[in-house]
Amino acid sequence: MKRTALVGLKVAVSLALLAYLFSVTDTHALEQRVRSADLVMLVAAVACYLTMLALAAFRWRLLLETLGVDAPIRRLLQSYLVATFFNNFLPSNIGGDVVRVRDGSRLTGSTAASLAVVGIDRILGFGALYALAASAFVLGGPIERELAGARVVLGGLGLVFLALAYLFFRPGTARSLLAASRLDRIPWLLAQFEAAQGAVKSYRQSVSTVLFALAASLAVQALAVWYYVCVARALRIPLPVTAAFLMVPLCTLLQAVPISFNGWGLREGLFTLYFAQVGLPRSSGFAFSLVGAGLMVLLSLSGAVAWLARGHPVPAASPSA
Repeated sequence: MKRTALVGLKVAVSLALLAYLFSVTDTHALEQRVRSADLVMLVAAVACYLTMLALAAFRWRLLLETLGVDAPIRRLLQSYLVATFFNNFLPSNIGGDVVRVRDGSRLTGSTAASLAVVGIDRILGFGALYALAASAFVLGGPIERELAGARVVLGGLGLVFLALAYLFFRPGTARSLLAASRLDRIPWLLAQFEAAQGAVKSYRQSVSTVLFALAASLAVQALAVWYYVCVARALRIPLPVTAAFLMVPLCTLLQAVPISFNGWGLREGLFTLYFAQVGLPRSSGFAFSLVGAGLMVLLSLSGAVAWLARGHPVPAASPSA
């Protein structure tokens, strides 16, 4: 009941934000901009998106190989497609991770190990987003540096990633925290912790693999930015590339806050605000966000085809061992 109420609240927030943005936007100008989009640049955006998925699947395979798992790239790519579909159509991004954890557990033989792999994969992705945003912030001009929330988000996440790095490079820290909380007295939880720790230990002993995976993550997130740059060019919006490399990662990081339905409304509001701050029309920011996100949703429908081909039910709960 609480979960349904929470989903309803998120939908209400998204609808309220979108309704407000439509009410203060020149919808005629918005429609004209979308209708006159350059199809060639939209195709370029699609190419960026597909390459991004392929690289993400490669990163996942790299992390699995470190555990001694030989995973066919085609199988991982299919799983990524399904996960992307559920990320776009379920009330949160967790649904896609459930798919990947379950698919990975069939390869690793352990749900806990698979969860650790997907968790590290996620952390590397967010770390790459942070690195791109931080670099764009440092190298950008004074206008980009004043984007709303940039300093707070980058400063706060910097502390979070420092803490994660400390946990990763200091063996025993996580175990000490588990013991201090007395959760190690629960046999099932302790068994899952040990399985996850085994995976983390493998990555700790192969830092070069982690760095390679981080490089792949940087390429994935850079392609995500170029995807949006192509969308801007398709809509004939003169968005500076330097601004895009701060705006897109920053917006992606902020929309991870679970206050709306998959970021709808929040994402559009942020891009509208950012466009205004760099001297571009708010209607351009709204069109940019709607087309960019909408095209991704359409492309993710290929994951529905892959899912139906499996003949499995929709995942509705978190994975368990």
